[in-house]
Amino acid sequence: MTKCWYNVRDMKDFENDSFFKKNAIWLVVLVAFIIFGFLLFKGWDKVVNDEIDGMITITGNFSCLPLKKGVATRETCTLGVRSRDNLHYALDISHIQDANSDLKAEDTIAVTGTLKPKSATSILDWADFDITGVVQVNTLLRTR
Repeated sequence: MTKCWYNVRDMKDFENDSFFKKNAIWLVVLVAFIIFGFLLFKGWDKVVNDEIDGMITITGNFSCLPLKKGVATRETCTLGVRSRDNLHYALDISHIQDANSDLKAEDTIAVTGTLKPKSATSILDWADFDITGVVQVNTLLRTR
């Protein structure tokens, strides 16, 4: 009779350890994918792009900017963008590179440029308006 150099119980323990090690790797991979998907869904890519190149893209309606309370109504309206989350942004088109020239009020547009928060804008042109910030526009295009 040949003597076995391993015990059956040791073999089962080895199989269980191997099973847990293999599944632990897949579990770590699954958790990494879930975290990556969550960060991507929450706009992590926008935060990274904003830090790298300072650019922002806002999609919304080309519309009149709302005046602050107490400011007299004007005959003409100053156009800006009302984003999909109902925030208003003024548009500084002094550095524009690409634009549609036939835009009308309430067209859906995408604006790409550098966002200057309202607190950082010292431009008196925007003082009467209830805006979130001013976008120094690089591109302004009609979308659907």
